[in-house]
Amino acid sequence: MKMKLKYQERGGEGDNMITEASIKEVIEARGNRRENLMLVLRDLEILSGKNQLDMDTLNAVSEYMKIPESVLTGFVSFYSMFDTEQRAKYVIRVCKSAPCHVMGAATVFDSLEKYLGITEGEATEDGLFYLEACECLGVCSVAPAMMVNYDLHGNLTDEKIKALLDDYRQKEPTGLKEHSSPEVAGAACVIDEAGQTKRLLAKVGKVDPNSIDSYVGMGGYAAFKKAITGMKPEEVIQVVKDSGLRGRGGAGFPTGVKWSFVPKGDMEKFVICNADEGEPGTFKDRVLMEEDPHMLIEGMALCGYAIGAKTGYIYIRGEYRRCIDRLQAAIDQARQKGWLGKNIGGTAFEFDIFIKEGGGAYVCGEETSLINSMEGKRGEPRVRPPFPAGAGFMGKPSNVNNVETYASVPMIIENGADWFKSVGTATCAGTKLYCLSGKLNRTGLVELPMGATLRQIIDVYGKGIKNGKAFKFAQVGGSAGGVLGPDLLDLPLDIDQTIKAGVTLGSGVILVCDEDDCPVDFLQNTLSFFAHESCGQCIPCGLGTEQLYHIMNKVSAGIAEERDIDIMAETARLMQKTTLCALGQSPIMPISTILKYFRDDFLCHSDTSCQC
Repeated sequence: MKMKLKYQERGGEGDNMITEASIKEVIEARGNRRENLMLVLRDLEILSGKNQLDMDTLNAVSEYMKIPESVLTGFVSFYSMFDTEQRAKYVIRVCKSAPCHVMGAATVFDSLEKYLGITEGEATEDGLFYLEACECLGVCSVAPAMMVNYDLHGNLTDEKIKALLDDYRQKEPTGLKEHSSPEVAGAACVIDEAGQTKRLLAKVGKVDPNSIDSYVGMGGYAAFKKAITGMKPEEVIQVVKDSGLRGRGGAGFPTGVKWSFVPKGDMEKFVICNADEGEPGTFKDRVLMEEDPHMLIEGMALCGYAIGAKTGYIYIRGEYRRCIDRLQAAIDQARQKGWLGKNIGGTAFEFDIFIKEGGGAYVCGEETSLINSMEGKRGEPRVRPPFPAGAGFMGKPSNVNNVETYASVPMIIENGADWFKSVGTATCAGTKLYCLSGKLNRTGLVELPMGATLRQIIDVYGKGIKNGKAFKFAQVGGSAGGVLGPDLLDLPLDIDQTIKAGVTLGSGVILVCDEDDCPVDFLQNTLSFFAHESCGQCIPCGLGTEQLYHIMNKVSAGIAEERDIDIMAETARLMQKTTLCALGQSPIMPISTILKYFRDDFLCHSDTSCQC
């Protein structure tokens, strides 16, 4: 029986292509388990032909998967990549987060509205295009950027946008396959400049990411073999401890110590990779996954051996289709070659890796939110304790690190702790991947020892400010970080020194702004991001982010009073002390640091005399 899944088109009424049989087929193919809900819904949304999950479809999924309708609709409404309203054959998502905002996201919207004859939130009459704003797409080095279904395009200009639209009018969507423009490829985003200490990036451009033989030929899986055949699990953990490796995702917690928190014993445990990479300005993990996927797999396998886990999961943002495809191919090859599975390397050790996809929610970068999402739930943070090390995925002990952290482990095991500590600072060993974006003559990814200065990064690797403009400030650590002014250009950028300066190194974002950039406009964009991405689970964050954004709108409009600025700062301080997770604690850094340098600009906005 065909289900009448109807939607209102601008040109009349039509039928969705989804049937009861197709819904059942998708569920059976993905597996009728709650944890597979994300993939089931993504398949059905594509199958609809209109990038839509209407209520008839959701009702059928609810019945087949035994998930209450209220729970299912709550799940769909949580993730930005899903929509119950009709959109179009092609959904155009224009990034409006800070790097794209600085580089002209507004002009991209203007061009699209001109050529499509629609505004944000509307579809063309022929049902071909739908236009919406989105947050970071992870291609910040080629900002401004947009995504058309799952294709990524960067360095957008009016002429390029027109040509892309003409091209899409002539072809059919390719489902989950990505056909992105060349400039967004991982290798294209790496800065090839002398003076770097390339360890994580050493094989990028040299190894074939589609070939495990290429990886093995360059020494790949040697560290894993060394560990499982000649080291005890506790010895692996100790070497990682001795290396001084600290988490590269933001918090900077010592990696070996984190691994040691996972209980010993034969109980089921999990290795989880946080590859959600939603922090605006960050694209390093995408590059690593695209260009050297086996390095991540090897690092996770080493962690599995060290903590006694047999299963690993990579939770990766749904926008990263090329990463997903390459990782899946690499995992399949690793199984075929005996690096994943049972009796690895002729030993009793077994370990396998599976991919979990996200649905567009920044908060899922927080590890407990990520775990909830993996379980087929809304990605809301959990109250801690218990911590994931004791009760993580499916209530079982779980270790969570990000891509850059896991990818660092094979070279530590292969070369030793002292080798890793031979570069970096006394408290922050090793190299760091820095993501350069904004008003630089050259943007992209560089790898330098921990402690490189902002001036060095801008002048040597960014080739200075565009058009000879003056440096005004740099956002360090992404939206959850803060800004550094000219007085801190020589600050060593490591985890501890940036915290002392009132910012955080975070994921290594370096977003540079010049003399033409308005700090009020910049902060307004940042607070819009937090208001949009708050899950609303805890009141201080849900209401607080909205209040902060409301005040910034008053400032921008020139109707705020000086006390409003003080209220904004105090609200952020209260949020820092009372919110459940790091998202609600984050606005204090951009607010306090921008006000430190540019409070007069805010006062000028308030009396409408601002010239920026």
